[in-house]
Amino acid sequence: MKARRLIRVVSCNFERNGGGNRKKWLAMHQRLAALRPTILCRQENPGHAQSGAGRTLFNESQRILSLVGELGPKLGSTALYYDPEVFEQITVWDTEWPAWLLHPVAMTLRLRGTKDVDFVAACTHLSYNSPALRVAQADDVTRFADRVETYETSTGTIARKLPVLAIGQDCNSYVDPDRLVPGEASIPELTQINDPQHRAHRSYEIAPGQRVMDSKPNRILLTAELEDVARHTALTPGGGGLTAVAPTVDTSKTHGPAHRVDVIFASRMLLPAVVNVEVIEMTGLSDHHTVLATYDLDTVSEIYCDHFDLTT
Repeated sequence: MKARRLIRVVSCNFERNGGGNRKKWLAMHQRLAALRPTILCRQENPGHAQSGAGRTLFNESQRILSLVGELGPKLGSTALYYDPEVFEQITVWDTEWPAWLLHPVAMTLRLRGTKDVDFVAACTHLSYNSPALRVAQADDVTRFADRVETYETSTGTIARKLPVLAIGQDCNSYVDPDRLVPGEASIPELTQINDPQHRAHRSYEIAPGQRVMDSKPNRILLTAELEDVARHTALTPGGGGLTAVAPTVDTSKTHGPAHRVDVIFASRMLLPAVVNVEVIEMTGLSDHHTVLATYDLDTVSEIYCDHFDLTT
């Protein structure tokens, strides 16, 4: 029987990249390497940089992970890695967009062994403190699903809107409360958040004195048919059930009850290729747990080729 080929997408917010603690930094990268990621989305990367000692550290992370990657512009606060044996990098996007402090990083990746089976992958970290900025940033994230590339064929030039294989995102906001999986933890209520600044960060006013919890970014992405792969998998028999939608941050005196803030999104058309999603506990290493989504590589390729009427 032919062995199933898998794409393992990992999204990890590593608190302050270890905060200068070399032992913790090494332990986290060894932990991530053990997950055998094909694509790794990393948020919070102080200490990694495009040049100097920060670049040396980033290069070391690539060696430990057995992946190659790129940092986001300016602060390099996001990173996106991929397995060069599975993917070929075609383009690194220009994402030095306004309204971002922690700029995203995005690539167009080609499946190796194919002529032009191309996907978009990205890593994003929405604003910690501003619901208004998160809306603008979510609008920007929809651009990842709106990438049109042209290709020369025997019958002429054709255009394709490329599917998003994965966007690993620290949302700093909540999933749509109307789309919770049955049994999934509810999003916190404003009265459950003790820290007054965090109440302001995670909610917005809809009338004088009346605030609601912020799920606008999630709803924007869903409108653009960027789907939450964990939610899809939890609703699919054999897909992991409630473990797929487990909280990614624990109960906190300041932030309230445990909830899911780290999400992997993909284009709706690719959902049949998602095999499983799980939340990997990172207690002692980070204040966020890590999300691992597994795709069937051959199904990904078949969906792409069927959609664009191609042969690989």
